Amino acid sequence: MRKDYLVIIDETDELKNAIYFAAKRSVANNANLIMLYVVRPAVNAEWASVGNLIEQEETSEGKKISRLWSAVVEEKFKIKPQIIIKMGDKVDEIIKFLKEDKSIRFLILASSIDSDPGPIIKSLSKKMNDLPVPLVIIPGLISEKELDNLI
Repeated sequence: MRKDYLVIIDETDELKNAIYFAAKRSVANNANLIMLYVVRPAVNAEWASVGNLIEQEETSEGKKISRLWSAVVEEKFKIKPQIIIKMGDKVDEIIKFLKEDKSIRFLILASSIDSDPGPIIKSLSKKMNDLPVPLVIIPGLISEKELDNLI
């Protein structure tokens, strides 16, 4: 039975709202919180060693960011999220992961605090029919108190 929540980890300001909502829902439903960070592969194959170095640095940065958010969730919500690092096109890897992991109930993202919804939401909107689970979009400017009222 699907019951876990997936959040995509990145460097955006609005991520805090997606994590807050997903963590609160995870606690309320006795579910797991899964954090996915997708590393972009290096594009220039001619410089393989440089590409490998770039990929290693991005993977290291992804692990660092994911661990920081995991620590926030553990401290604030008393749950330990699962961290997954993948490499590839972000949208393709998200969809592939969702199709492989049958425990995930919802994909939770937060919209940008600007008028633009954000690159992941824009890209996923073109592939909505490929998503095997509902996509929950949290407004980037909503407060934690307002989110508490929704949960």
